[in-house]
Amino acid sequence: MSKRLCFLIVLSSLFFFGCVTNPATKKYDFVLMSEQQELDIGRKMAPEIAREYGSYESEPLQQYVNSVGQLIAESSDRPDLVYRFTVLNSPIVNAFALPGGYIFITRGLLSHMNSEAELAGVLAHETGHVTARHSVRQYTKAVSYQVGTSIASIFMPDVANFSNFMDLVFTTISSGYSRAYETEADMLALRYAEKAGYDACAIGSMLKTLKLLDRYSEGKKTHTSLFATHPETEKRIADVNNKTLCADVYQNIPNPNRLKYLKNLEGLVFGDDPREGIIVGNRFTHPDLKIELLFPLDWKINNMPQAVISTDKKEEAFIEFNLYNLSKKRSVDEAAAIIAEKLELKKISGNRKRVEGLEAYMGTYSTKAQGLGNVALRMGVFLQDDKVFYIKGYTKTENFKNVISLFEKTINSFRILSSKEIKNVYPNRISLYEVKKGDTLPLIIEKFGRPKSDLKEVALINAWDPEKLPVLKTGMIIKVIK
Repeated sequence: MSKRLCFLIVLSSLFFFGCVTNPATKKYDFVLMSEQQELDIGRKMAPEIAREYGSYESEPLQQYVNSVGQLIAESSDRPDLVYRFTVLNSPIVNAFALPGGYIFITRGLLSHMNSEAELAGVLAHETGHVTARHSVRQYTKAVSYQVGTSIASIFMPDVANFSNFMDLVFTTISSGYSRAYETEADMLALRYAEKAGYDACAIGSMLKTLKLLDRYSEGKKTHTSLFATHPETEKRIADVNNKTLCADVYQNIPNPNRLKYLKNLEGLVFGDDPREGIIVGNRFTHPDLKIELLFPLDWKINNMPQAVISTDKKEEAFIEFNLYNLSKKRSVDEAAAIIAEKLELKKISGNRKRVEGLEAYMGTYSTKAQGLGNVALRMGVFLQDDKVFYIKGYTKTENFKNVISLFEKTINSFRILSSKEIKNVYPNRISLYEVKKGDTLPLIIEKFGRPKSDLKEVALINAWDPEKLPVLKTGMIIKVIK
């Protein structure tokens, strides 16, 4: 038999066995994976997601979210699957699904929703990705350009081990599905939510909240996957509203499931987890590292896994806090030299000193930075056992003299926390407040002893535009941060 004839026979068999009816759309799909393989991969990937993000430690909240999710699952096109709904301990606003019915939602997203109907809508959207087999269909499209690999995957699944598929799913978690798949999931969500007894208008209102978050994100990565720009949020809102005949904001009007949702949310950790450090106003505290640092007032602060980065309003000056672990014992001078070499800094001057009882090294350096060109940099290095804490403030060389005092003030604020102080470090949490006569949002924030900078966050978790705050009505229940 010729190679060409063999290839055609195998290829025709591939298409024969690969065409199946989609459970959600009822159309024929060409897919390169059986349902059992899909389920096996979801089962294999779920523990990796749990390790990466961590499960939020609140059994009542986990049970509540799962109960809403199960109502949606029963109303879906694949009710025979065993669905598992899990709240992840992440401040990022996100939700995503793995093949086979593993659906995850972050506490960051929960904090920005304002009714059970919104929760149901988000879970229904992710359920739609599962029922329509979007992961499998997206994978099929990706490998269809590599027919040889596709054939091996069907007839010899052990060859591929589905590593490419898992890579694709993790990419989807970060960047979202295609425009067509996101729209399809929106439409399925409307059907599933309504069938489960929820007001589908809440789906459009949640999309409006996401649009609001985008507007005030200040360049931070606030949400992913479900809320990627495929298609644009504005069009998704219009599509949902056209389908449901909804027109206005939904979040804060009286409805039976809003208060129930808010009560389940009370006490939810908001923002950073203490294990990753906490930012309150301009103060960064990390109880595990036992340190505290004060950044300049009114500078933006972003607590990232690799560093804490603060920038001025013009984004012309930057302060970064980092940690480096030594493999050999070094003096503070030697530690500073190691960091300077690592960062490719050219030393201009430097000297040892004591800051808050700690041995420190203060140095001025020059270097080049992407997007800035030639920069001048002031760095403070603190040594504690094998840990090297270093704080670097930098800006364009010509602007250095205007901000060096702010750099030094932040560096000199670095200190080690006492055991008593560590015990008093608590995470920010969501609390409920009943509006009193004459209350305004700034006044309420002041009542809770919170910094004025909280106004934007409190507005956004209540789905309000921080620049167009509503007139608060007496008796209204709102979310605050405490």
